[in-house]
Amino acid sequence: MMQWDYRVFLEPDGDYTIREVFYAKDGSILGCTENEVSPTGRSLAELSEDMEAFTSALSKPVLTVADIPKIEKDWKRDRNGENHLSHEQVLAELGLERSEVSST
Repeated sequence: MMQWDYRVFLEPDGDYTIREVFYAKDGSILGCTENEVSPTGRSLAELSEDMEAFTSALSKPVLTVADIPKIEKDWKRDRNGENHLSHEQVLAELGLERSEVSST
């Protein structure tokens, strides 16, 4: 199963934000969300837990987008000209096998 957590990023404009960061089995960074994220929950307890996870990001080293590996692949364009990777391409790029991905 893929590991992830929240990390603080120093953005190019000088702002600090929090993004989700995804890790390989060896702990190396695979990627991050394109944009910052905000705490959420379906209850006050869940929101509180998410905010605690955000707070724990403050104790880890600050990252920049330059710290995130670039994924360069041949993109498949859909009818609208949008870029997409197939599910198999994403799994291969992340170094995962289909059996490693948990089904929900």
